[in-house]
Amino acid sequence: MEKITSTSNNKIKEIVKIRDDKKFQSEKKAFFIEGLHMVEEAIKRNIVFEIFTKENMLERIENVNEIRTTLISDSVAEKISSTKTNQGIFAICELIENEIDYSENILLLDQIQDPGNMGTLIRSAACFNFQTVIASSNSVSFYNPKVLRSTQGNLFSVNLVNDDLIKTINNLKQKNFLIIGTVLNNDSKPFKKTEFNQNQKYALIIGNEAKGINHDLYSLIDININIEMSNEVESLNAAIAGSIIMYNIKK
Repeated sequence: MEKITSTSNNKIKEIVKIRDDKKFQSEKKAFFIEGLHMVEEAIKRNIVFEIFTKENMLERIENVNEIRTTLISDSVAEKISSTKTNQGIFAICELIENEIDYSENILLLDQIQDPGNMGTLIRSAACFNFQTVIASSNSVSFYNPKVLRSTQGNLFSVNLVNDDLIKTINNLKQKNFLIIGTVLNNDSKPFKKTEFNQNQKYALIIGNEAKGINHDLYSLIDININIEMSNEVESLNAAIAGSIIMYNIKK
C-alpha cells in the first residue's frame, strides 16, 4: 500500500485544489470529504475514488477492500484537512450530476454565499423531505468544506443541482409546482395565515443573505410570505427562515 509523507507531493497538491476550487471540482468531477462518518456514508453510496488515511484509522474503515487506499503521514493529514484537528481519514469522491426529483417539494437557493447557511439548508431539506436542492451557479459550492461539515453527512440524502433559476422555475411551473418566495414587501402574506396543501408540490426560494431574492425572480413567485417576528428583530438568518418554512410545508 502506497504511503505519502511529503506535503509537496503532486497528488496532495491536487487534493487541496479539489477541496478549495469549485471550478476544479467541476473539471475533475470530484470532491473532497473528511472524517470517518462522511467517508463511511460515501462508501455506502459507492462514490469513493480513493481514500487517504493515517495508519491508525485503517482498521476502523469498513467495506474498504475494493477501494484504492493510500496511507498518509500526520503532516500530510494536516495539509489536506480544512480543520485545525482532524480524524486522519479523507476521501476523493465522484461528483455525480444529480437529477431533479419532481415527486417531492424542492428547495431553490439564489446566490447563497455563506457555507454554514448552505450546509444547514441542505440538512433541513433532507430532514423535511425536500429531495432536491437547486442552487444558482453563483452560490457557494455544495462541496465547500464548511458546507460539508454543516450538512453532517446529509448531502448524500438529497439531489444537489446547479442550474439557472429562471429556467428551472419556469420548468417547475409547467409541472404544476407553486413557487414560494420570501420577499419582504407590501405584497407578502403573513406566514401564520398561509395554509399548505399536502397534495400540492411547492418550490421554496431562499435568497442571498444580504440582497434577498434576485429581482428577476419576483414575477415568477406564486405565494410571497413573511415570517412575523418580534419588533426587536430585524430579520432571520437565511438558513433559519428556510428551515422554518420547510418544516411548516412538511407538517
